[in-house]
Amino acid sequence: MLTLTHRAVRRHLDGATGRFWLVLLLGATSSAGCVQFGYDQVRLGQTQREYRAAFAEGQTRRTTQGLCYLEQDWLGQTDAVVLLLTADRRVAGKLHAVHSERRTLISVETDYELHGELDPALARLGGTGPVDTLRAVADELTTGDADASVREAHGWVAAGLVRLMQRWPHVGDEGPALTRLTAMLERVPGGGTAHISVDPNGVYRFEYTQGVAR
Repeated sequence: MLTLTHRAVRRHLDGATGRFWLVLLLGATSSAGCVQFGYDQVRLGQTQREYRAAFAEGQTRRTTQGLCYLEQDWLGQTDAVVLLLTADRRVAGKLHAVHSERRTLISVETDYELHGELDPALARLGGTGPVDTLRAVADELTTGDADASVREAHGWVAAGLVRLMQRWPHVGDEGPALTRLTAMLERVPGGGTAHISVDPNGVYRFEYTQGVAR
């Protein structure tokens, strides 16, 4: 007959609990990693056949601008991806926003990150500079959509674009998206770090990051 002592039972339960939390943490990490992996697989200029499998079909929506993907996990992280497509469904731009909230006994810690790439030639915006282009994209993403998932995904991305423009020198007009995103901007902290660059091929690359505790 097998007899379990209190200590042995305790070790068994601790081990089981540890494995349980490890599985949950690995699942959350895997979920977030899958979104980033899918985003990294998308390249500007790709055709529909090439980017079709980048994101889970059930959470991907077709939009006027192209495609969007929204995922939320139990740890409080939201991933929103927007692909801007040409008339023949090639990738002209890609944007990925990540928002997370961690609640402690005394504060709420919020982290937000947006990064993206856009080819103004593919998007037929070659006559505008980076800031004007991002303002136009934010405007397009906030013109309204009947699908709640699309509105939320677009909102997370567009709010980051507005915050980026607010940090860029000599930008006095964030465009109509500013007033359309009042509620979302309360969740996307301002005053972060903004970066815009233009690579040798004329592609715009941009980032906005910020973390706050309140």
